[in-house]
Amino acid sequence: RSVHLRTKVAAAAATVDEVGEAPKPPFSPAQQIGAIAPLGFFDPLGFTSVGDERGFRKLQAAELKHGRVAMMASIGAVGQHFIKFPWAEKVHGTFGAMNSGEG
Repeated sequence: RSVHLRTKVAAAAATVDEVGEAPKPPFSPAQQIGAIAPLGFFDPLGFTSVGDERGFRKLQAAELKHGRVAMMASIGAVGQHFIKFPWAEKVHGTFGAMNSGEG
């Protein structure tokens, strides 16, 4: 009888040891930095999905890169108003070059 009890206790102990740590929850884009009030997580077209961390990181890096390029372009647009090349002095404004033949 004690052998049977020891077998059951050993089997129960082995089952508990085999369970180990709880599985890590899947990657959630809504829990990442930037998802704050008042909008929260904003992905109206559904480009990201739960569990796709690699795709999310790729889109995040692209967003940062394109934002930086847009900031530099805006500085360039303002700079063109104040800095004129000798052959383009007659052009009025940054976007005036598109409407005139002088730019």
